[in-house]
Amino acid sequence: MKMNKYINLFLGFSVIAGLLGNSVSKKKNDLSKSVSMQDPLAPFIGTWSNQEIDEKQRLLKITKEGDFVINDQPILGSITSISSQQLVFTDHFGYELIAKRQANNTLSFYDDADEKNYLFVLTE
Repeated sequence: MKMNKYINLFLGFSVIAGLLGNSVSKKKNDLSKSVSMQDPLAPFIGTWSNQEIDEKQRLLKITKEGDFVINDQPILGSITSISSQQLVFTDHFGYELIAKRQANNTLSFYDDADEKNYLFVLTE
Protein backbone atom coordinates (compact mmCIF):
# COMPACT_ATOMS: atom_id res chain seq x y z
CA MET A 1 0.00 0.00 0.00
CA LYS A 2 2.85 2.37 0.91
CA MET A 3 4.56 1.55 -2.39
CA ASN A 4 1.39 2.55 -4.29
CA LYS A 5 1.39 5.91 -2.49
CA TYR A 6 5.02 6.57 -3.45
CA ILE A 7 4.36 5.63 -7.08
CA ASN A 8 1.38 7.99 -7.22
CA LEU A 9 3.42 10.81 -5.69
CA PHE A 10 6.27 10.16 -8.11
CA LEU A 11 3.92 10.19 -11.10
CA GLY A 12 2.30 13.40 -9.86
CA PHE A 13 5.65 15.15 -9.49
CA SER A 14 6.72 13.90 -12.93
CA VAL A 15 3.62 15.36 -14.56
CA ILE A 16 4.09 18.72 -12.79
CA ALA A 17 7.79 18.84 -13.74
CA GLY A 18 6.92 18.07 -17.36
CA LEU A 19 4.33 20.84 -17.50
CA LEU A 20 6.71 23.38 -15.93
CA GLY A 21 9.47 22.35 -18.34
CA ASN A 22 7.18 22.83 -21.35
CA SER A 23 6.12 26.25 -20.06
CA VAL A 24 9.72 27.46 -19.65
CA SER A 25 10.71 26.02 -23.03
CA LYS A 26 7.79 27.78 -24.76
CA LYS A 27 8.77 31.14 -23.21
CA LYS A 28 12.38 30.73 -24.45
CA ASN A 29 11.15 29.88 -27.96
CA ASP A 30 8.83 32.90 -27.99
CA LEU A 31 11.71 35.16 -26.91
CA SER A 32 14.06 33.82 -29.59
CA LYS A 33 11.37 34.29 -32.25
CA SER A 34 10.86 37.93 -31.28
CA VAL A 35 14.61 38.61 -31.43
CA SER A 36 14.94 36.94 -34.85
CA MET A 37 11.97 38.89 -36.22
CA GLN A 38 13.70 42.23 -35.65
CA ASP A 39 14.42 44.37 -38.68
CA PRO A 40 17.78 43.24 -40.12
CA LEU A 41 18.42 46.83 -41.21
CA ALA A 42 18.21 48.13 -37.61
CA PRO A 43 21.94 47.76 -36.76
CA PHE A 44 22.84 49.92 -39.77
CA ILE A 45 20.30 52.74 -39.42
CA GLY A 46 21.72 56.07 -38.37
CA THR A 47 24.19 58.78 -39.25
CA TRP A 48 27.81 57.69 -39.44
CA SER A 49 30.94 59.85 -39.72
CA ASN A 50 34.25 58.67 -41.15
CA GLN A 51 37.29 58.38 -38.95
CA GLU A 52 40.01 58.75 -41.57
CA ILE A 53 42.49 61.41 -40.44
CA ASP A 54 43.86 62.20 -43.89
CA GLU A 55 40.43 62.30 -45.56
CA LYS A 56 37.81 65.01 -45.70
CA GLN A 57 34.86 64.56 -43.37
CA ARG A 58 32.19 62.24 -44.79
CA LEU A 59 28.75 61.64 -43.35
CA LEU A 60 26.89 58.49 -44.25
CA LYS A 61 23.23 58.24 -43.41
CA ILE A 62 21.29 54.99 -43.69
CA THR A 63 17.55 55.45 -43.27
CA LYS A 64 14.97 52.98 -42.00
CA GLU A 65 13.67 52.79 -45.59
CA GLY A 66 17.09 51.55 -46.74
CA ASP A 67 18.18 54.77 -48.45
CA PHE A 68 21.83 55.79 -48.48
CA VAL A 69 22.82 59.46 -48.24
CA ILE A 70 26.47 60.53 -48.38
CA ASN A 71 27.26 64.16 -47.47
CA ASP A 72 23.59 65.10 -47.97
CA GLN A 73 23.56 63.55 -51.48
CA PRO A 74 21.10 60.66 -51.93
CA ILE A 75 22.61 57.63 -53.65
CA LEU A 76 20.35 55.99 -56.21
CA GLY A 77 20.19 52.24 -55.81
CA SER A 78 18.86 49.58 -53.49
CA ILE A 79 19.86 47.07 -50.85
CA THR A 80 20.71 43.80 -52.58
CA SER A 81 21.80 41.75 -49.57
CA ILE A 82 21.48 42.08 -45.82
CA SER A 83 22.37 40.05 -42.74
CA SER A 84 22.88 40.95 -39.10
CA GLN A 85 26.53 41.86 -39.77
CA GLN A 86 26.66 42.98 -43.41
CA LEU A 87 24.63 45.13 -45.75
CA VAL A 88 25.23 45.37 -49.50
CA PHE A 89 23.84 48.39 -51.36
CA THR A 90 24.13 48.40 -55.16
CA ASP A 91 24.06 51.83 -56.74
CA HIS A 92 22.48 52.65 -60.11
CA PHE A 93 25.84 52.12 -61.87
CA GLY A 94 26.12 48.58 -60.47
CA TYR A 95 28.85 49.36 -57.93
CA GLU A 96 28.48 47.88 -54.47
CA LEU A 97 28.74 49.70 -51.18
CA ILE A 98 29.39 47.08 -48.51
CA ALA A 99 28.81 48.01 -44.87
CA LYS A 100 29.98 45.62 -42.14
CA ARG A 101 29.16 46.11 -38.47
CA GLN A 102 32.17 46.14 -36.19
CA ALA A 103 32.43 46.41 -32.40
CA ASN A 104 31.63 49.60 -30.46
CA ASN A 105 29.25 51.24 -32.95
CA THR A 106 31.73 51.23 -35.81
CA LEU A 107 31.10 50.34 -39.42
CA SER A 108 33.64 49.32 -42.03
CA PHE A 109 32.52 50.51 -45.40
CA TYR A 110 33.88 49.35 -48.74
CA ASP A 111 33.20 51.51 -51.79
CA ASP A 112 33.49 49.32 -54.88
CA ALA A 113 33.69 52.34 -57.22
CA ASP A 114 36.70 53.81 -55.38
CA GLU A 115 38.08 50.40 -54.38
CA LYS A 116 38.61 51.82 -50.92
CA ASN A 117 37.70 50.94 -47.32
CA TYR A 118 36.46 53.54 -44.84
CA LEU A 119 35.82 53.36 -41.11
CA PHE A 120 32.71 55.08 -39.77
CA VAL A 121 31.47 55.68 -36.24
CA LEU A 122 27.81 56.08 -35.31
CA THR A 123 27.08 59.73 -34.48
CA GLU A 124 23.26 59.72 -34.31
